[in-house]
Amino acid sequence: MTHLRRLPVAIVGRRNIAGDVIEVLVARPPDFVFAAGQHVQIEVDKLHQRDQRGTSRVFSLSSSPHDTDVLSFAFRRSESGFKQTLERLSIGSRVRISGPYGHVTLTDESRRPRILLAHGVGITPYISMARFAAESMLSVPLTVLYSVVSRAHAAYLSELQVCANANPSMTLQLRTGALSSNDLSQARRDWPDAVWYLSGPPTRVHHLSLALRDIGVPDDDVVSEEFIGY
Repeated sequence: MTHLRRLPVAIVGRRNIAGDVIEVLVARPPDFVFAAGQHVQIEVDKLHQRDQRGTSRVFSLSSSPHDTDVLSFAFRRSESGFKQTLERLSIGSRVRISGPYGHVTLTDESRRPRILLAHGVGITPYISMARFAAESMLSVPLTVLYSVVSRAHAAYLSELQVCANANPSMTLQLRTGALSSNDLSQARRDWPDAVWYLSGPPTRVHHLSLALRDIGVPDDDVVSEEFIGY
């Protein structure tokens, strides 16, 4: 489902969702189709602040594919001229999206248990999956292992809890600090046939990949995507 076209969309909302994490909502084009867990490229016409990386970034969609009105994505505040521009654009301003992209997804065809490893704002593709699973009443087991610096920095925490309460097949485990080898080993014991999902900065994905290998998870059971510049 990869589309090379760039679609103009209007910003329809913006909110602070945890600590220094901002969520932006744009109107969803009627013919835009994506799977839970995919990402898009967002492009602005002009930067309000200089940014060496240019006028576009890749963001995971946090909204559910069932939400026909809006697409949402989130990012942590930084010195990035691009992110500062997104914060300053007025409601109704237009940006362009291209996509969707990505293979770390959850669909109606998913059958094997999924273990989703996230840190900080890297939870965005997994809140999309959690929402989709709850709305679709998917029976596939989902275990979300979510590590944060502090509870106040846990983006989408209340919504994740709502999804877990609504979906008997979903388990949410919040950890302050890094996920431990015990956390990973327990999840492996609970779901030895699970597919493990990793997404985030390259160094974090690499570290977790090695940790999973150390506890005996086959490489074929690990699906990952790397993102730069959350």
